[in-house]
Amino acid sequence: MPEVANQTLTNYGPNAPESQSTLSPGLSGADLDELMRHQACGELTPDEFVREMQNLREQRQQEQHASSPIGIVQSLSQRTGVPWPIWQHAGQEMLEAIMPMETGRPTELDLGNPSEPSAQIAQQMGLSRMVLVSDYPIITATYGFSRAEYRPNQCRLNPFPAHPDHGGKFPIFVDQVQADALLLSLNPYRVIAWLEQNGCQPAIPVGTDQNLARRAYFIQLLSDTPLRETIPADCREARMVFGLLHTLSHLSVRQAALLCGLDRTSLSEYLLPRALTFALYCNHRFGATIGALTALFEQSLAEWLNAVKETRRCVYDPVCRDRSSNCHACTHLAETSCRFFNLNLSRAFLFGGRDAELGDISVGYLDPSLR
Repeated sequence: MPEVANQTLTNYGPNAPESQSTLSPGLSGADLDELMRHQACGELTPDEFVREMQNLREQRQQEQHASSPIGIVQSLSQRTGVPWPIWQHAGQEMLEAIMPMETGRPTELDLGNPSEPSAQIAQQMGLSRMVLVSDYPIITATYGFSRAEYRPNQCRLNPFPAHPDHGGKFPIFVDQVQADALLLSLNPYRVIAWLEQNGCQPAIPVGTDQNLARRAYFIQLLSDTPLRETIPADCREARMVFGLLHTLSHLSVRQAALLCGLDRTSLSEYLLPRALTFALYCNHRFGATIGALTALFEQSLAEWLNAVKETRRCVYDPVCRDRSSNCHACTHLAETSCRFFNLNLSRAFLFGGRDAELGDISVGYLDPSLR
């Protein structure tokens, strides 16, 4: 959107400059100089001068409103056709998708470079962005645990024992990781084409900008979907989109660990499903991992992407393939690496085949026909 071009998050924070405030804007010195010049040349009468000044002031007010947070919200809803409450619900996730690009010293792969082999492979895989972030901040806080069940309405949350030295307050344990990470984003237009190839009819929102509306479709699709539960067959599109992102993330972690020489539990995923983005980061819990993903990005990127493309088979095929294309040998990660309980996974989303909930998926996302 042009309203946010060349803007950063700090422009909209509590310390935003006065231009983002609700104060009525005045005319700049350049505006006044231009008006005075026209009047001095006899092009404006005194009455016309006053009218021009008022018109210019109204124009500046409109420009300020368009670039203010409330103006951007109104424009976003109008252009995408997605109601503001849905955007508000997805706000934290959208912020997490943008923040590393501003604060994490990112290095982005130029996907438009035809001489770069890894860029060509990434485009073949339907990726729209690949970024190395040197400082990816992850904070994990835990205040209790449950057993057997994890769903909010069916589990019993057991807080950690109260600490007598702190007035009987319940402790919250916090773990902070700030390490290198790789961010990969799917191409939203290819994802929509993939859904259509598999018989889906994505309900693209009706907005004034169809390109933005197609991208915003995923914000709306996943807004009310319980991603930490098995997504049922009656939410076919949501299961396919999230399952695709989640499975690709797991396969990427597994292959990255092999090439980095790390234990698989040393890497974790962080999914931003509404942004069609996932991050792989070093969690520092199981040995030294400093620089592992940086080396992968700089030295073995093409090899890693090719390895992910070749994960079509499982050692338990054809049994695994005929049941769900999903098991501990091909798609699962350790509990410390996956925040979604190894649910909604299937190689069928990438290569075609059978999914446990949806049955047969005829076209996988990596199918050459989608390029």
